Amino acid sequence: FGMIVLVNFFQASFNVASGEGWLVASIVLAIMILPTITSISEDVISSVPYEYIEGSFALGATKWRTIRKIVLPASLPGIIASIVLGIGRAAGETMAVMMVIGNSPLMPNLKMPFMPLKTITSAMAIEMGESPTNSMWHHALYGLAVLLLIIAFFVNWFAMKIIERSKKARVNEKLKKYAKIFFSIILFFLTIYIFEIYSIAIFGIFLLLYFIMKREIISERISQKIAFSLISLCAFISISVLFIILYYIFSNGISGLTIEFLTKPPSNLGREGGIFPAIVGTLLLVGGAILFAMPLGIGAGIYLNEYAREGKIKKIILSSITMLNGTPSIVFGLFGLTFFVIYLKWGICLLAGQITLALMILPTIIKTTQETLKTIPKHVREGSFALGATKWQTIKKIVLPASLPGIMTGAILSIGRAAGETAPILFTAAVFSQRFLPGSVFEPVMALPYHLFIIITSVPGEEARGNAFATAVVLTLLVIVLYMGAIIIRNRYRKKIRW
Repeated sequence: FGMIVLVNFFQASFNVASGEGWLVASIVLAIMILPTITSISEDVISSVPYEYIEGSFALGATKWRTIRKIVLPASLPGIIASIVLGIGRAAGETMAVMMVIGNSPLMPNLKMPFMPLKTITSAMAIEMGESPTNSMWHHALYGLAVLLLIIAFFVNWFAMKIIERSKKARVNEKLKKYAKIFFSIILFFLTIYIFEIYSIAIFGIFLLLYFIMKREIISERISQKIAFSLISLCAFISISVLFIILYYIFSNGISGLTIEFLTKPPSNLGREGGIFPAIVGTLLLVGGAILFAMPLGIGAGIYLNEYAREGKIKKIILSSITMLNGTPSIVFGLFGLTFFVIYLKWGICLLAGQITLALMILPTIIKTTQETLKTIPKHVREGSFALGATKWQTIKKIVLPASLPGIMTGAILSIGRAAGETAPILFTAAVFSQRFLPGSVFEPVMALPYHLFIIITSVPGEEARGNAFATAVVLTLLVIVLYMGAIIIRNRYRKKIRW
């Protein structure tokens, strides 16, 4: 969608040589992380005990004041966690960025949004297959992976500090004031640098809004209408983007869905035949990854929230999990290549891809499980203990059933990410074309995202383009079916929860 629609749209609208650049890449990444932030935030907000909301209404607060003063502060750590997960998703994306950013080794310029650039992840994906083994070039690519880990560590460390501050009832007012001044100065100079003369109008609008909010010129009723209008606009934009993408993909690809396309192997470089081995391969990769990651992730989340004592060791573990979540997917693929494919001598195979994908989605499952367990009210556990239940009985009979909707949210996000990832299986499991299904876990497989990526970027011709859209339709439908199944299970358990 980004390469065919957005790049061509910006190229025609702004009359530039190419629409590729950081602007299109940023828009694509924003669209990609939107479901992650929305899904986790919605689940965390819905987990706020209803008695808090009823108490606010009983004191005469309006709905918007209740949301602003009660619901959002109560769910703020979970919302920030969703943003951290989103940042990790964006930082780890490789293939989508590589397809729209241009891949030219030029110095970035914020004033030139349509200048082709190259990211660290795209450089690793493009050059790893071309670099001679044990050459300086080859080792430099591993050095880039280390650099990505360092960047991910500092980004996540900063996010963790924000979460810790948000959980404290009182924040040092002096520190808060300095932080506001610091970020305001950065925003001020960044706005002037990018927008130049137009920054005057932007600052004027922000100052007007700040004055209105600070002086409380607008009544509570009008401010509530404005807030709900903005919230509705955000929801409308999000849904509109989803429908635009789905409409474009389905309108161009639905005609290519035939029995032969769904049941036959590919031929003539994907221009003819079908994608049946890729469908089965994707299901095997996703199923194996979930099978490996779910028990480990849920178990780790339960241990960290229910059993682990507060201290330095727990902080180190949590920081490591957060850093792993922010680790780019191509780094996981590089690890899978080095350890499973080369060191263990498995070669490119299904098992290597399953374990690599499992390691990639494991931090998401741990994080969502832990955040969901935190939202269970303390009095629920205390009531169980008062009735003589042990800690494990309380977890098994009380805490876990109440947490299942949130845990299923983690599973849903993991299924979607595992099904759509290309970078981890690029080095570990996937081949472009295969006539037969794998006979064992030590054989390579086809996968829909990898097959789609190769057809779009490397195979010319209208037949290939038509099959690419049809493949995109199948991949979208597959993810939707997996999502819907998990959502139905989540909603069924959510209805049973009574605080």
